[in-house]
Amino acid sequence: MADVTRIVRTLATLGAALALALGAAACSSSVPKADVETQIETQLGQQIPDIGEVTCPGDLPAEVNATLRCEFVVGGQPVDAVAKVTSVEGSTAKFDITTEARPVAKPLLEQKVRELVEPQLGTVESLTCDGDLEPRQGATQSCLVGYSGQSLPLVATVTSVEGGLINFNVQEA
Repeated sequence: MADVTRIVRTLATLGAALALALGAAACSSSVPKADVETQIETQLGQQIPDIGEVTCPGDLPAEVNATLRCEFVVGGQPVDAVAKVTSVEGSTAKFDITTEARPVAKPLLEQKVRELVEPQLGTVESLTCDGDLEPRQGATQSCLVGYSGQSLPLVATVTSVEGGLINFNVQEA
């Protein structure tokens, strides 16, 4: 049996949770969704070179503490970007942006685990995980890999979550 001892995988390559103050013109009583998307792409794009397109469901109300949850994708993993209005002065609304990790969906987890173990095990004939991997430190998910006519139980364990960054290792169960 192959020795799969410790493999570390970084998903959604955000170095840390972000809290960026941005200003955007508030048209009447909201910041248009296109402006919020552009601000998020511009600011996060400086730190995440492969940030996918940011999509927001609507406009951001120009009211202190109003929030808008937007989404982008890094390395196949969706990440939330939350815009929260911190102040409104005249026609300008200032808002912070924070990122929040989402669970690693089962199909993406299986793909990433396969990519990690194939160099050590050779061709993987089958790989199934029991479900999504939750974005909290210590969360685990069981996987079973089939290779060379053998089965190897694995466990993926989240080692840290920072904003949209999910670090996990894969070990033999």
